[in-house]
Amino acid sequence: MRLFLLVLVLAAAPLCAKEELVTLPKRDSVQLTIYNSEDLTLVRERRTLSFKQGSNRLQFSWANTLIDPTSVELMPVGDAARAAIDIADTSFPAESHEMLIWTISCKTAGSYPVEISYFTSGISWHAEYVGVVNAGESSVEITAYVTVNNWSGEQYEDAQVRLVIGVINLVEKIINLAQPRHPVPPPAPAPAAPSEEMEDDLRGMQEAMDDPDGDGMVRPKEIKKSGLSEYYIFTVGGTETIANQWSKRLRSFVVGGVPLKTAYTLKPREFGPLFTKVLEFKNDEEHKLGKEPLPDGVLRLYRDQGQGRLGFMGALVTKYIPKGEEVKVNVGPDAECTLAEKRMSLRKKDLMFEHGWLTGWTTVEEFEIEVKNFRGRAVEVEIHRVIGGDFDFDSTDTFEKEDAQTRKIRFSLDPNSPRKLRFTVTTRHGRNSRR
Repeated sequence: MRLFLLVLVLAAAPLCAKEELVTLPKRDSVQLTIYNSEDLTLVRERRTLSFKQGSNRLQFSWANTLIDPTSVELMPVGDAARAAIDIADTSFPAESHEMLIWTISCKTAGSYPVEISYFTSGISWHAEYVGVVNAGESSVEITAYVTVNNWSGEQYEDAQVRLVIGVINLVEKIINLAQPRHPVPPPAPAPAAPSEEMEDDLRGMQEAMDDPDGDGMVRPKEIKKSGLSEYYIFTVGGTETIANQWSKRLRSFVVGGVPLKTAYTLKPREFGPLFTKVLEFKNDEEHKLGKEPLPDGVLRLYRDQGQGRLGFMGALVTKYIPKGEEVKVNVGPDAECTLAEKRMSLRKKDLMFEHGWLTGWTTVEEFEIEVKNFRGRAVEVEIHRVIGGDFDFDSTDTFEKEDAQTRKIRFSLDPNSPRKLRFTVTTRHGRNSRR
């Protein structure tokens, strides 16, 4: 059953009280602010209602929806409405636990705008990114999408959608509040308690509901971003109908010509044991991004093969990407650049015996890594060599210490050329270990 409102007007004579059903007008506007870190959406809808002078009763029902009944509020909008109407009380009929009735006193009969706001659950969103890499792998065009899922039990026509990146904490889940354990919901304050900064946003950012230019013109949809102290808000331009039990995919932005760097990488802890090709870009202004953090989602890269054909390269499940953060997508091994490692020698020294048993020894190993670039252009190579135990590392090449167990080197390799790296690992075992 859909959400509905009824306006009931009491006749002046109390002994012959009579209720008159008034046809409810459509929503003038509705705004959804979806907080993805919790199953929480703030709904703010405006309607213009007709009131008679005296006492009016307004019925609100949330049957078959996931609305939190403790969060429902009604407020007059504008100076004229605030001067003319006053909310006398809120009551919960004993015969139903799925409705409430506002008693509204009106000084001057007329039509006045009101805003009804409440929290609901069942609405969520997730982000997706599609990147089309040019033939030379020098740039990528990134298209971002947002998919909104509505399982709240209510359809929202022509809704403005705002998406929030950030973390909030709720005392109790909204979906539990929407399924009351008592026949009559207690008229208590909503136990879903956002922070003070979020409360200011939930109740105070009304300007996003209005036409910024005042001309009523329909414009291409775009995502507007505004930074707050604890989270970011993405506002989808225009309006969308978010139907119940449906998902809708919205395009948020397209950025072409994002500079792309190709690096051949051996990084076992992140990309596995294979020498793989990694495509890199940053969320910064130099890469035509960086205006705001990017929400977590799935990034899929495709190669432009010409004539409208695309070849899948790889995918990355991204976490929240802050401004300035580097994004690396592993697209797998590539025969155009290879790496081979072999051990050139092994010897043992400093043997230690106790009661006839070997209790300590030291190994000295010499390794050679050969990288070959078969491509017609220079490539970047990054090698992270992980070593276990108590060891010393010596090399004629300049390796950096990445952490206690990892040595890293990064270099540029000329077209159609090889490079050999040699290093020695001295490892102390048993009683010889200094650890």
